[in-house]
Amino acid sequence: MASTARNLVKVAIVGAGPGGLTLAAILRRLEIPCSIFELDASPSARVQGSMLDIHKRSGQLALEKAGLLDVFKKHMRVDATEMFIRDHQGNVHIHHSEEGEEDPERPEIDRAVLRKVLLDGVDPDTIQWGKKLVNIEISTTSEGTKNSFVLAFADGTKSTEFDIVIGADGAWSRTRTLLRSSVPPTYVGITYLWSVIKDIDARYPELSEYVGKGSCFTADSGCKRGLVVAQKNGDGSLKSNVNFPAPENWKETSGIDWSKADEDLEGVLKQFVEKVIPEWNDKAKELITRCDEGEMLVRPLYGYPPGYRFENKVSGVTLLGDAAHVMPPFAGVGVNLAMHDAYDLALALEKIVVDGVAIDTAMEEYEETMMVRAGENAVRTNQGGELFFGGGGLENTVVILKKIFSGAA
Repeated sequence: MASTARNLVKVAIVGAGPGGLTLAAILRRLEIPCSIFELDASPSARVQGSMLDIHKRSGQLALEKAGLLDVFKKHMRVDATEMFIRDHQGNVHIHHSEEGEEDPERPEIDRAVLRKVLLDGVDPDTIQWGKKLVNIEISTTSEGTKNSFVLAFADGTKSTEFDIVIGADGAWSRTRTLLRSSVPPTYVGITYLWSVIKDIDARYPELSEYVGKGSCFTADSGCKRGLVVAQKNGDGSLKSNVNFPAPENWKETSGIDWSKADEDLEGVLKQFVEKVIPEWNDKAKELITRCDEGEMLVRPLYGYPPGYRFENKVSGVTLLGDAAHVMPPFAGVGVNLAMHDAYDLALALEKIVVDGVAIDTAMEEYEETMMVRAGENAVRTNQGGELFFGGGGLENTVVILKKIFSGAA
């Protein structure tokens, strides 16, 4: 590739999550320069979440394009594909695993490990940490053929003369709000409480056995009151959450004094489980009440409906991942969608840089592909929510999930 071709456009990526880093890693392989601006102060500033299953036809496709698939496979946890579906009394209805399969469809990896794999695939000088985006200024180039962008940050600095700005800055994307859409994601009617227990095997072996090597889902028999999800991570921790139907302001109106969590976290969490999942078995409750200090949080879930599109078009600005199409985790596709978006967007940028395709043409093609895929997965996500919260009963949910695991659905 000629040097002039590699420098036709100056690309800014806002956000260093899985989508933004995947895009940057692929662009590095394509010799297309970019700059990443990340809110976090450093790679270790934020505790990473639980495991992620990386799908062969989306997340793994992007990793292969980035030249990182072999590295991923060294770190993937096929044993963690083990999954239990239990009723609220603890009885097992499904036990599924891809362990022993030579080429699993959806191997797991700890989120923190995936982030390191992606960071290692990006030139460190590409990323500027501690950059909170506050504004994007737009001007037209002297030739009048395209926009030029200046990114302004909370620390008073600016970064100038970008031809393309990509918002990979999550559900509450500042890039989206500034330029593409003023419509925020809406509350989906489900709130969750998050819990972490470190060194689970040694401290609580009976809870470790309950969960197994990977994930455990404990639902009520009616599939309408709540769902306890627990995942065993490679660092020995157990990360769990209770998802339950509730008003958006449930935390403030629950009657639980959350301010006492600093002095009596277990007492506060016992109040919570007796209020939200009182009929669940003791082990399911202890996944929550044994939470380590400082690790509990309560949050509502938000998302866009199927068919959502940005109401504004700005030449040279696009989005990927949750910034474009955030959805609740009921189908387990979020990170894979973000990485698939990164794959498609990298190909679009390659067309612009190498083939001379107009920015608007390449971006419109990318966004159409992305939004159609997002809409299809938003439908799947809603269907997943119905399985566990729609009131159709656990027996019906188990029948459908068995078809999915067998490849019949």
